[in-house]
Amino acid sequence: MSLLTAVQKTPATWVAIAVITIAGCSGVAAPVTEAPGSVATMPTPASTIETSTAPPLTEVAPVSASKPSADAAEAFAKCHIGDMILISRVTGMGQIASAKNLAHYIPLTGREPQLKEDGPAWVIQIRGDVPQPGGEVWTDPTCVVTQSEFGYFGTGPVRDTATGKVLTPKLPRTSPDATLPPLAP
Repeated sequence: MSLLTAVQKTPATWVAIAVITIAGCSGVAAPVTEAPGSVATMPTPASTIETSTAPPLTEVAPVSASKPSADAAEAFAKCHIGDMILISRVTGMGQIASAKNLAHYIPLTGREPQLKEDGPAWVIQIRGDVPQPGGEVWTDPTCVVTQSEFGYFGTGPVRDTATGKVLTPKLPRTSPDATLPPLAP
């Protein structure tokens, strides 16, 4: 399954929709618009925000960096932690009880299809720049692994390497109010 990246030049004109794939792993950047200068922002229209039926939050257990469970190791593999991305760049990781609660941990617009999934989700937050196919560099992205798909969200600035322009993700529906634990030894 693919996750899409949408980039707008103006609020009324769609310029590009591109699927970004990183070594077999789908990627997502939140839709953005280009503002005057080189920083992009766009408010989310109220008519497109879906209401959440997320279950209550539960405590997220830390993941061992040296002896991860089989499920955590699978999430590392899907997100290329340890091969393409050093494990030392992981700032937070855990399995949340419901993908419907993703917006409590990472800035999302509320329209991401993963928010409709009932099952658990692994969330891995990365520090630093991660080059993407197609000439973008995502700063501080987040990898999400659900029961049906996995991929990165551009939760920080996205820089176009050809033009140098920096795009910022759309404003989240609500700011994250929960944190993931750092990796345990």
